[in-house]
Amino acid sequence: MSIVLAQTGANIDELVDVTNVTAWDVLWAVLLITGGIAIASLARRLIRKRLASTSLPPGTVNLLAKVAGWTVIVIAIVFAMPLLGIDVTPVYFLVILAAVVMVVSGRTLIENYGAGVVLQSEGNFKPGDEVAMMDHRGKVLEVSSRVVKLETLDGRLVILSNVSVLADPLVVFTKRPERRSELIVGLAYGTDLDRARQVLGDATVGVPGVLATPPPEVFVSEFANSSINFLVWFWHASDFQSEYETTDQVARSLERACRDYGLTISFPQRTLWWGEAQTPDSDQDDDSSPGSRRQDT
Repeated sequence: MSIVLAQTGANIDELVDVTNVTAWDVLWAVLLITGGIAIASLARRLIRKRLASTSLPPGTVNLLAKVAGWTVIVIAIVFAMPLLGIDVTPVYFLVILAAVVMVVSGRTLIENYGAGVVLQSEGNFKPGDEVAMMDHRGKVLEVSSRVVKLETLDGRLVILSNVSVLADPLVVFTKRPERRSELIVGLAYGTDLDRARQVLGDATVGVPGVLATPPPEVFVSEFANSSINFLVWFWHASDFQSEYETTDQVARSLERACRDYGLTISFPQRTLWWGEAQTPDSDQDDDSSPGSRRQDT
């Protein structure tokens, strides 16, 4: 036991040598540490003041302020140690070792925290916004330093890591008070396009939930296999509920207008042609028979 104590004392003597330490050295060391504590306190106040106006939550702001303050204090102590005759080489080694261990063992946690700071500082979305992220649609419940909590449209709770949210595309539906939806209406070939466009546009105006500005718009979008497709644009409130309710009302209004004005909503049809030498009553009625052809319209 005495041998161990003797070795420990010898090691301490190698790290601490006060033979050349003067009263001025002690004074400067005390002033350095005291100044570091004062600067740390000032840094904490400045960080809290500057970040108070951002979208960062108070817990994150306080944590950043504390980290900055303790960093300043540790630096002041490290600089004061040589003045007191303390060898700082082992301290540097321990600091580097601790940093490496923290980075390796807590890489995921550090990455999530860093991503959380970015998400909260940018303010692209906040609790209450309705978003689409990573194949999920729903309302944001919480944006913490580690995860984003999302309530989907069917009532499920989805917890996503900040790193994954930051890496994937994000759609914020409620960033603005209104947004646009669309419906495709397929009408039969032979339809008067100008008249149909007018009827569809008039049927969309004034529908409950459809905004007057910007006004609804109708375009001929495609000559499809079985129909001429019209694209109907309309604007509504940006939340999901308004989207579904307004789309339902517009679809009903368009169907009524087509029925009232004699516009035929087309559907896929199939025409069978047996050729000139055959009739529908012929025994050869399969697709592989000579002279037989099937045409989809």
